[in-house]
Amino acid sequence: MWEWIAGSAAAAAGLLGWMSKEAYGYRLRREEVCSPRIPDAFNGYKILYMTDIHRRQLSERKLRAWLEEADCVFLGGDITERGVPWERLRSNMQLLRKYAPVYAVLGNHDLKAGKEQVRQILRETGVVLLSDKSVELVKGAHRIVLSGIQQPASKYHPYTRYRGRNREGRYHIVLVHDPRWVKDRTDYPYDLVLAGHTHGGQIVLPLAGAVKLEKFYQSYKAGWYDLPGKEDGATAGPPFLISKGFGTSHLPLRLGCPAELHLITLKQKP
Repeated sequence: MWEWIAGSAAAAAGLLGWMSKEAYGYRLRREEVCSPRIPDAFNGYKILYMTDIHRRQLSERKLRAWLEEADCVFLGGDITERGVPWERLRSNMQLLRKYAPVYAVLGNHDLKAGKEQVRQILRETGVVLLSDKSVELVKGAHRIVLSGIQQPASKYHPYTRYRGRNREGRYHIVLVHDPRWVKDRTDYPYDLVLAGHTHGGQIVLPLAGAVKLEKFYQSYKAGWYDLPGKEDGATAGPPFLISKGFGTSHLPLRLGCPAELHLITLKQKP
C-alpha cells in the first residue's frame, strides 16, 4: 500500500511539474499572413503578438532575440490582473518598449485591476493604448492601419459600434481581447483580426477537451479561423487568430495547452 501511495505521489508531482512547465514556458509560434493587399514596404514586416500575460514577469534574456527581430509588438489584453504589483506591469512594459513600438488593448482583468492606473503606466512607458482607436503604422512611403477595440466592462455589456477608421482602404489589422466581439457579426471589412482571452481552455484533457470553457468559446477556442466575408459572399473574410495566451488565470498551471506567443510575418502574396 505504501508503495502505491509513494508511486501515486510521485506521479502527481511529475504531473504538476509538467503543468507548471507548460504554464511558464516560452513557446514561440512563427506565423505567416499572406495577402496581395500588403504594401511593398510591409512585405516581411514582423509583429510580436502576446496576450494574457496576467501575473508573469517577462524575461529579457528569453525574449531578446525575438524582440530584436520584431518591427513592433501587439498586446492583446489582460496584461496584468488584480493583486499584481504595479511595478511588475511597469517593468514588463519597459522591457517590450525598449526594443520596439508597442500597441495594446485592455482585457477584462486589466479593467478589474484598475483601468486608470493601467492606462497611466502604459502612457508613462510609451505604450500606445488603442481603446476604440485607430493608428497608422508607417514604413517607408507606405502605411497600414491598426485598430484596437475597447473591452466592455463585463460580458453582459455590448461592444460599442466602433469599426475602426480606415479612410484610404489600407491593409487593416484589428486587435481585440475577447473573441466574443465576432459574435453575430456578418461583415468584417478587415484584413487580419487578433484576439486572446480564452487561454485555449488552459486545462485540456485528452478526449474530454477543455475542462471549463463556455459554449461560444468551444467554437472559437484557439488557433486560426476564417471569418465570414461580405454578406453577398463575393469577398472572403479575414484570417482570425485566437492565441492561447502567455499567462494563466486562477490556477498557475496548464495542461495540453502550453503558453505561447507569436511572431507574425506579413507576406505580400495571395
